[in-house]
Amino acid sequence: MKKVLFTVFLSFLFLPGLQAQEDFKFGVTGGVVNSNVRGGLSAFGFNIASGSVQNKFGFFVGATGDVGISEKLHVQPELLYVNAGNLGYVQLPIMAKYYIIEKLYAQVGPQFSFSTNADEIKDLLSLVDAEDSIKSVGFDIAFGAGYEVLENLAVQARFAREITNRYSGPGNSFGSVRASNFYVGVVFFL
Repeated sequence: MKKVLFTVFLSFLFLPGLQAQEDFKFGVTGGVVNSNVRGGLSAFGFNIASGSVQNKFGFFVGATGDVGISEKLHVQPELLYVNAGNLGYVQLPIMAKYYIIEKLYAQVGPQFSFSTNADEIKDLLSLVDAEDSIKSVGFDIAFGAGYEVLENLAVQARFAREITNRYSGPGNSFGSVRASNFYVGVVFFL
């Protein structure tokens, strides 16, 4: 956790230096999100039972950047606040953008997810005696697409699936808690 926070801190220290580069844009983003938290039970590598613990719509807002590596390849780091139902996250996606054709791009990359209220997930799962059973930090893989409507305005859709298991309580080798998010929003570069 400390290494991740340190990396985020360093990223924002170097942000003014990146802005001086010609191929860097800074902007804001926001939109709607559908967050689905799933719980599961497995044994001997087989899924015995799983189901949606919570499926809620919400919103996301944040800051974004765009660093041009080449004409077709860009990197788009973001810092987002996501709220869906009674769950909140701070997320740091680092997306590689590849322009398929002019203005249309595909994106893929890792996403770090910090739960701002992991206790709410515990309540959803009725884990009354499990003090530290839900991890507040997760790692996702995300992919999506976007289209530049105007020079500084794009619409995009993205899906992120959590790779890490947030459940670390009793029997954690048999239980799992993972979230997936579907985002639809706009990006406005200043």
